[in-house]
Amino acid sequence: MMAASNAVRRLARGVQVGVALVLLLLAFGWSLVPAAAPIAPAAVLIAYAVIAHLSGFIMDGKRGSQWVTLTCGGLSAAVLIRSLVVQYFGRTADNAVMVTIVFGLWLLAGIATTGRTGRIRDAVLSSTLSAQIGSLANVGFILASYYVLRGSALQERFFHTEGTYDDFARSGISDFGAFVMGDLFGGAFFHLLFGALFGALLGTIGGALTVGVIRVLRRPGGLPDTRLHPTASSTHEHYGAQQ
Repeated sequence: MMAASNAVRRLARGVQVGVALVLLLLAFGWSLVPAAAPIAPAAVLIAYAVIAHLSGFIMDGKRGSQWVTLTCGGLSAAVLIRSLVVQYFGRTADNAVMVTIVFGLWLLAGIATTGRTGRIRDAVLSSTLSAQIGSLANVGFILASYYVLRGSALQERFFHTEGTYDDFARSGISDFGAFVMGDLFGGAFFHLLFGALFGALLGTIGGALTVGVIRVLRRPGGLPDTRLHPTASSTHEHYGAQQ
């Protein structure tokens, strides 16, 4: 039990490390453009760290639920980052497919965790942490790639594919660098906020459905038998017909 608890806490600390790295990326961007203060995304990141800390003490990891969380979160991060990478090569990802896969992974984390522990609470925490892992990786990649590729042909192509120049022309802002940084900080806020919220919602849905199925299966006799059974009268009539 102690080993399981330690494993969950290590997962929580990993999420907190991710929070710290994204905070550093936000701070670096703020140093480049002091007029764009990343207060909103920083506040969400602090909430991430608190949730991860609490999860380390609340979540039941005795049946390997932390590995389910990490796997689903890591896969969702890979899907989200891939959708960004292709834009550097002038292509766009199918957002509907991407969102469906990511949400499916977060839902799967809740279902699989509840199947192991039987608790909706663990499903909510597992899906939320999976969403946090995916969202942190997504935002971290967006910020880091901009800082590294700023001014390059790849970054120019990304802006054209994303429609950043069109958005800048409509914004009325004269400083393109300030516009981009403000846009990045705004995107980071919404990605982080809604990522965690949808993760918690999907975990609640997945956990409730799984608990309901488990309760039905554990009833005496299991699932109700819906097959048609012959009645005594029909059996007698069939026997009489054979006579």
